[in-house]
Amino acid sequence: MGFCGTQYINEMMFWFLAALITLAMFAVSLLWIKHNRNTKKKTTTSVISASVSALLAVYPVTAFVILFLNPPGVQRLDPMVDLTGYDYNYCKTYYAEYFELSVSGEEYSDEYPKGTIIRHEPRAKVPIIRGSSEVRCVVSKGVRQVAVCNVIALNVETAEKMLAANELEYEIKYEPSEEYEEGIVISTEPERNTEVPVGSTVTLYVSGGKE
Repeated sequence: MGFCGTQYINEMMFWFLAALITLAMFAVSLLWIKHNRNTKKKTTTSVISASVSALLAVYPVTAFVILFLNPPGVQRLDPMVDLTGYDYNYCKTYYAEYFELSVSGEEYSDEYPKGTIIRHEPRAKVPIIRGSSEVRCVVSKGVRQVAVCNVIALNVETAEKMLAANELEYEIKYEPSEEYEEGIVISTEPERNTEVPVGSTVTLYVSGGKE
């Protein structure tokens, strides 16, 4: 994940212009040599002079062009990067020089792990001002957890209703029991009060009566 910042664009532009100007100066030197040959003049001093002039001119001219295109003090716009699915703490540190990242809220999510960003404003690709923009995001709390309710010693119909009310699935397995009457819940898997994700399946071990 990277940020398409103007810093890197400027560096590429600088070296591109430097190469372009160098080639231009080299071409001028070649033309100067050809001209001197045609006029039967000595070329050594001219070539050296032209080459040195080209090298001395490259970087000042390039720097001037860069400053002209991106003058100091002018606010720069960068396209907002997509933070969706990335860890909040990592993004807050990594992009600290580009924008201020803060949490606007937290939500449970089956898709995004706990601590990762679900969405943010401004959205991806929207222009922001580098160094002075605030980005607010919603962070995942992970999958919502619920406790397995205590249904031991209750009849199976009541246990089913309680689990359904807590958004839990269930399956029933019958076992013989000397202690509990037929149709009474003996135990559960996971055990009562255990935290499980919403929608998990709880196994109800129900008495089938005495053998």
